[in-house]
Parts: sequence; C-alpha cells; structure tokens
Amino acid sequence: MKNYFIVSLVKNGILGGGMTADEQAITYHTGKLTVPQEYRHLVMRYDEINEVTSGRMFLLPTVTVTKKNDDSYKFAVFFGRNRLLELLRAHGVNAA
Repeated sequence: MKNYFIVSLVKNGILGGGMTADEQAITYHTGKLTVPQEYRHLVMRYDEINEVTSGRMFLLPTVTVTKKNDDSYKFAVFFGRNRLLELLRAHGVNAA
C-alpha cells in the first residue's frame, strides 16, 4: 500500500511536488520542467537512508533525509510530518 505526502524539495528554492512511500522506498516526484532531472523522480530506498531529522524552515515543518553516501535532501512537509516519521521508523530508518 502506498502512502502519499504533500512535500516540497528545498533545493535552490522550494520545489513543489509530492512524496510516495511504499514497502521499498520513499520517492519524491515533481512535474516541473525547470527542476534538474536528478530530482524529478528521486528514489530513496530505506536501506540506503542513514538518518532522518526533523526541523523547521521559517514556519514550515521539514525533514532532512541523509543517505549513507552522505547525500542529503531537505523537504518541507505540509501535512503529515509525524505520520511520515512513524512510517520511516516502521521500516527501520533512524528518524528523530
């Protein structure tokens, strides 16, 4: 079963999009053509994630996903940040 989240990637601005979570990974999607190709369909497998931290950017709740290869991605999560963190923990990800 997939879970859906309304998020924006914070990379040289706020890039609107969405995130899906399934049994294998979380995936960020955006249809914006101005976004570099590497970020349009960003797959982050649970076993590749080192840690996830929560924070705030201005008034927006955020999560930062750090992969084991030290790539880091910050997302503004508009609804359901706690649900996203719980889902990640359920898949064995260190989420604070």
